[in-house]
Amino acid sequence: MKAIITLFFMLSMSVAVSQNMFVHTATAGNISADASFIDHPDLNNNPGAHLLVSHNWNPSGATGVYNTEATGLFYSDALNQWSVYNESGASMIEGASFNIYFGDSSDISLHIADAANVGSLPGYSVINHPDANNNPNALIVLSTYYNPNSLRNNHNYGVWYDEGDGRWNIYTEDFADIPLDSAFFVGVNPTTAATAKHVATAGNISSNWTVIDHPLLNGDPDAMFVFTHNWGTSGTSANVVMDNTMGVWYDGSNWAIFTEDLTAMPQDAEFDIYVFDPTLSVTDNSIDGLTYFPNPVQSSFNLNANTEISSVVIFDVLGKQVFSQQGDALSMQMDLSALATGTYLAQVQSNNKTQVVKLVKL
Repeated sequence: MKAIITLFFMLSMSVAVSQNMFVHTATAGNISADASFIDHPDLNNNPGAHLLVSHNWNPSGATGVYNTEATGLFYSDALNQWSVYNESGASMIEGASFNIYFGDSSDISLHIADAANVGSLPGYSVINHPDANNNPNALIVLSTYYNPNSLRNNHNYGVWYDEGDGRWNIYTEDFADIPLDSAFFVGVNPTTAATAKHVATAGNISSNWTVIDHPLLNGDPDAMFVFTHNWGTSGTSANVVMDNTMGVWYDGSNWAIFTEDLTAMPQDAEFDIYVFDPTLSVTDNSIDGLTYFPNPVQSSFNLNANTEISSVVIFDVLGKQVFSQQGDALSMQMDLSALATGTYLAQVQSNNKTQVVKLVKL
């Protein structure tokens, strides 16, 4: 806990803040049939934005509204706005709310489920992403996306890791074939949100929900996060299928993930979550001329800049400091061979600027 708070404090002292997660509520004024259109200054007239969405039953402790439909994202060229829509075509429910996390291709990528990436079953689509490949510890959140090929995609989805291929797969929870050419926004270990894995246990399950214990969520009805079910790697306790539409809700003290149809929450189900944290939602604070290679890295990692690099501190995705090195030159070389395989955040300090870069260790 102390390491996480320390990381957040250090980043908040050195970077500017830009909120990239918010709550959108469907109202009579923004609903059109099965869609609710979003009016947001960073998203309007921005078809190149990348978004993730999760249903929020009661933002800010409001009266809860269910939405049992699988939801996707759609950009209207006519309105120049993004929307959340029901994949089934059912009318959008007035009062339904959604947590929206947006970014660019560095944090959220576009994945097209085409013939070239069909997995070992037609209900799988293999993700090819440098931060996820050969990384069973990657934390992945995804949402369906209508626009590229104008396809509805009315399925509940999860992710699983194929240890034999070293690749993550998107899969349909009902084992139906993934519609070819359907699109997804896929987040992989973003640097602009806090990341965590939540496991449903006997101790945190109550009926159809599992309560989350996280410092950025506890006691805060205005906290926000998005999530995806993670089936894990074959042969583990996480191998739980969940063909349920799910959302998040606040129980008065903690946030929880719940099944919209009130189906009992299964023990050992795992979820990857991205939590809004303003200290990680940053605008440009780039170090002049900073370059780094190789990434992914196996042992030797190199940094170069146009100003002297004074220090590098590396944290794992839970905020624990795992490496640090001081310097006073335009370049720095580090031996990272002792780090475990996974994704890390490297905080680089140079000339009163701090830049955080995402690093993958093989």
